[in-house]
Amino acid sequence: MCDDGVVERIEEARRAVTSHDVARQAGVSRSTVSNILNGKGERYPDATHQRVLAAATALDYRPSLAGRSLKSGRSDTIVVLLPNTTFGSNLQDAVDQVVESTGPRAGNVVVRFASETPKATRDAVLALRPLALVDLGVLSPEDRDYLEDRGTIITPRRPLTSTLDGGIAELQADALLAKGPKPLWFAAIADQRDDLYGPYRLAGLREYCAQHGIPEPRQVNVPIDAPGGAAAIRQILAEGAPVGVACYNDDVALALLAGARDLGLRVPEEIAIIGVDNTRVGQLWSPQLSSVDTSFRELISGIASDLRARLDGQIAPPIPTPKFRLVAGGTH
Repeated sequence: MCDDGVVERIEEARRAVTSHDVARQAGVSRSTVSNILNGKGERYPDATHQRVLAAATALDYRPSLAGRSLKSGRSDTIVVLLPNTTFGSNLQDAVDQVVESTGPRAGNVVVRFASETPKATRDAVLALRPLALVDLGVLSPEDRDYLEDRGTIITPRRPLTSTLDGGIAELQADALLAKGPKPLWFAAIADQRDDLYGPYRLAGLREYCAQHGIPEPRQVNVPIDAPGGAAAIRQILAEGAPVGVACYNDDVALALLAGARDLGLRVPEEIAIIGVDNTRVGQLWSPQLSSVDTSFRELISGIASDLRARLDGQIAPPIPTPKFRLVAGGTH
C-alpha cells in the first residue's frame, strides 16, 4: 500500500497543470500569464515573456478549451471568414488547410462569407461566439479591434489587405510588355458579388504604369462566358492592336481567350493575355495560358501555425508574405 505522501504526489502528477502553476513557477501573477500566452503581453519585458514561456513549456501547460469557453462565454468554434467574392480554388485550398490544421483544437470549423455591411459581418461573427476567427481579407482594423475587444482571437494579427496584390500587377505588366510597348488593360470579373482583390490589382497596375511613364491602364468587366469574352475583346481592341491584358484571374483570361478564338484573333500577336491563379484548366488551353501562380499554402500554413500557437498559449513565428511567380505559357 502507498503511504499518504506517495498518494498525494501521484494525484499531483495526474492533476492538470493550470495557469496558476505556470504563474507560480515563473514568479508572476496569473493575469500576466494569461496576457502573455494570449498574445496581449506587449507591455511586459522580454525577460518576463521568456520566464512565462519557459515555465509553460517545462510544465507542458495546455489551456483548457472547455474551461476557456465557460469563463469567456466563447464556443469551441473556429470561424473562417471569407470575402463575398468568386470562390476560386486557392480560397478552397485555404479553407481545407485551416480545417486540417486547427480541427483537433476546436469542436468545429465554420466557413462564413462577409455580409453586406461591416456591422452585419461583425454581428454575425459575434452571434457564433467563436473561440477564434481566421480573417482572409474581410475585416478592417476597426472591425478587428471591435471583435478582439469582445474576446475573439483573430489571425492573422494584421489585415491581409497589404498582400492582396503582392506584386502580381508588376509580374503581369513586365511580361505583357516584354515583346514591345502596347496599351495595357485590366480585365475585371463581371459579378454581382463584391470583388475584394480586383481593386488592389488594378491599383497596382496603375502604379506600375505611372512609375514607367506609360498611359494609365483601362478597365473592362468580363462575364465568364464566350459571348461576354468576345464583347470585352471588341471593347479592348476598339482602338487597334496589339494590346496587353492583365486579368483578374484565370477564369476571366479564359473567357477572353474564348472570345478571341471566336473572333479569329491571333494570341498573343494581336492581344496578349495573362491570368492569375495558375489553374489546371488554364494549363489545358492551347496555347497554354500564361498566369501568375498565387499559391497561398505557405501563407495559410503560417496563419494556421499562429492560431495553433495562440490556442496553445505559445508564440508562433511571423506569418510569411506570399511569394508570387509568373508561369509563362503561350498567351503573352
